[in-house]
Amino acid sequence: MSEDTKTEVRSDIEFPLRTSITAYGEEVRVLKIRKPMGADLVAIGNPVKFSPFTSPPTVEHDFTKIVEMVARLANVPSSSLTKLDPEDLITLAWTITPFFVPAL
Repeated sequence: MSEDTKTEVRSDIEFPLRTSITAYGEEVRVLKIRKPMGADLVAIGNPVKFSPFTSPPTVEHDFTKIVEMVARLANVPSSSLTKLDPEDLITLAWTITPFFVPAL
């Protein structure tokens, strides 16, 4: 694969929430998510199941792992993330998906 065709994955993400949550007694309107490290995958597991050899290829999210991973990456309690608006949670899952699938 040439360098021109690789998908670039952002290293840090600022994710604005449609509905704010409370974390550590403070209102949170934007999640600041760092790029995951190998230790994060070892601790939580891959929150994204990618099946490139099915027709069509599929991507599935394990939302329990998504919440646990984002808790680590954004330094926010998972109990706060379980209160996310469903649209925020689904959009957040798709936002971090490129971290957890191969660069094709």
